[in-house]
Amino acid sequence: MQPNKEWQRVSPIATIYFFVKSIPHLINFWPALVPLLAGGETLRQLALMYGVPALLVLLIVSVFLQYWFFSYKVEPTRLTLRSGVLNRKRLTLDFERVQQADIAHPFYFRPFNLATLGFESAGSAQQEVDVPGLSVQAAENLRQRVLEQAAQSTEDGTIDAQPETLDREPEFSLHLPPTEILRYGLMHNTLLYLAPLAAPLGQYLGPLIETSVASLEHSQVYGLVTWVSDNLAVSVTLVLALMAVMAGTALLFGLSVILALVRYWNYQLTRVGDRFQYRAGLTTIRTRGFKHYKLQKVTISQGLIARLLRRYTMHISKAGSFSAAQVQDNQRFIVPVLDIVNVLLLRGELSLPTAQWLSVSRFYLVFPVLTLSVITLAAVVTGWFTLGAVSLLGLLFIPLIYGYFWRRWHCLGYYRSAEWLALRTGFIGFTERWLPTGKLQKIRVVATPVSRCFGLAHLQVWSADGVLTIPCLPAAMASDLRDSLLTDVVNYRRAWL
Repeated sequence: MQPNKEWQRVSPIATIYFFVKSIPHLINFWPALVPLLAGGETLRQLALMYGVPALLVLLIVSVFLQYWFFSYKVEPTRLTLRSGVLNRKRLTLDFERVQQADIAHPFYFRPFNLATLGFESAGSAQQEVDVPGLSVQAAENLRQRVLEQAAQSTEDGTIDAQPETLDREPEFSLHLPPTEILRYGLMHNTLLYLAPLAAPLGQYLGPLIETSVASLEHSQVYGLVTWVSDNLAVSVTLVLALMAVMAGTALLFGLSVILALVRYWNYQLTRVGDRFQYRAGLTTIRTRGFKHYKLQKVTISQGLIARLLRRYTMHISKAGSFSAAQVQDNQRFIVPVLDIVNVLLLRGELSLPTAQWLSVSRFYLVFPVLTLSVITLAAVVTGWFTLGAVSLLGLLFIPLIYGYFWRRWHCLGYYRSAEWLALRTGFIGFTERWLPTGKLQKIRVVATPVSRCFGLAHLQVWSADGVLTIPCLPAAMASDLRDSLLTDVVNYRRAWL
């Protein structure tokens, strides 16, 4: 796409983009549901007859106006965007400030060979500029032109002798087959958090199960249910309830796998020079990328199911892609699933060293165990007067408390190298967080009144992606580690934004 001083419009098909973006705003009309639910049948019929059509007309008019007032202008060194209906906005983005340019191919654009081009700039917590409805070729040309011009500026303001080229053969590549994406869906089943929402439906399950029993009495399935009931010495209703729970759990895992396949289908990670980029998606194909010097934090995690599957997940935080608020999933750079071989290969690509984890003081273990044990003993003594000897069963919680905190302490470790500070936590699985020491923003040694009595302190370090705390270090060691980290920050002379 060549520079053009005239304002340009996107394709009329972009109205679909504005329609999709407007749907979440309908939640702002939720207060209208209160009088509808309490206003009686007549009011609800009027709302369905006139309110819903009026709302649809309002949505369609809003979408058309958003498209009509949206225009952009590509100049030699900047992109200017005009948007808004009542609150008019004009946003100018200099190419030299561009951190990353990503192209998304939503399913509703793909039949028309269109795409959405998004730009991130320095210090941005999210994409500042989205240009929907561009032809794929125009979006690719503008993306390459912007990134090549942005790459000309080095950290000292001189011209880079080797500007970025996007058509080189990748020096590192990783492709995830569907079987690996399926494992990711099993490892990260966030839909399980919806299970407690089914609790209010318990009052309806009783009649439903009774109806199911009546309908299954003359079927082969009922014979299996009664056989299980007789052998386990439980009621048929309980067997059906357990079967319903198992079926619901299987459904949630199935939905999680489907969502994973839709989001990360045909996942391809490549590195060209110092630029990492992945491309993935089934209905909407997205590209995300970053340059190595913009890396802020690397997180490697393995949960319970991932440990059983011997798989790992890696998240990479980069400058301009996060804020103090929670980052949207489609703005994160993630390698969803890795086996041990690919973990080692990618660690090498990111220059992560092999860690020799150091343990913190056992005070991390002793203090909470003593505190909770005293509380447990007090509860047992109190329960003795009301429950009698049965309350002594509460003493069984003490070894459980010790085992829990011992495991937490055993999995906790930190590592310091010439360029990295890492912290490892976990219980069944683990999480490793790696921070480049030269990019730390704040370092503090904190000693609570209790820890001071034992000569201990906590080391807190702030990066552009939050705070990391190494607890229960000897006070002198924490101070020495703070001073060495500050030295790394002072001596750091490379760009990182």
